[in-house]
Amino acid sequence: MFEGTDRKKQILDAATKLFAEKGFHHTTVGEIANFAGVGKGTVYEYFPSKKDVLKELLAAAIEYYFGLFPSKVAGNLKLKEKLHLMTSLHFWFFLEHRDIARVVLYEHRQITEDLEPIMVKKEQERISYVAAILEEGSSRGEIRPVDCQLAARVISGALWNMGMDLVLSPSVYDGDELINGVVDILWSGLKS
Repeated sequence: MFEGTDRKKQILDAATKLFAEKGFHHTTVGEIANFAGVGKGTVYEYFPSKKDVLKELLAAAIEYYFGLFPSKVAGNLKLKEKLHLMTSLHFWFFLEHRDIARVVLYEHRQITEDLEPIMVKKEQERISYVAAILEEGSSRGEIRPVDCQLAARVISGALWNMGMDLVLSPSVYDGDELINGVVDILWSGLKS
């Protein structure tokens, strides 16, 4: 997920782990350096401050997460298949990148003025994308007529909430069962 030199990736990976476990304010640059296996000065070669580490970490996560959907959920699939794939990708991200998700959840107040507009824009793009696939499904008679923008917001909110539950919950979920259950509930509300 992180681009750049090996050392920069090591620093970002270490920061992700430590921010997820201890929080941004309780993690020092020295701890990040030790966990990454580099000197404290090396961290400062790549990042002027700890906040810059967080900023780059969050920017990379935002780009990666929001880039998943349009590239993977394409083609002539039926709407229900697209919803299934979208839900799978969403939950996979939260399970596979649990530490990043925790950082986003716990440290969202640290999102800088630079990142907030990017995150809002990316979420709006995703909602528009979901609304477009819903409109396509509606025009093919796969779902009943609905306010597709509103439905896209409901789907997005439900997926975010459940993703965060995956991150916070000590329970182990059966991924396929969870995905199928969510898609079934969504589909029941949308179908013709």
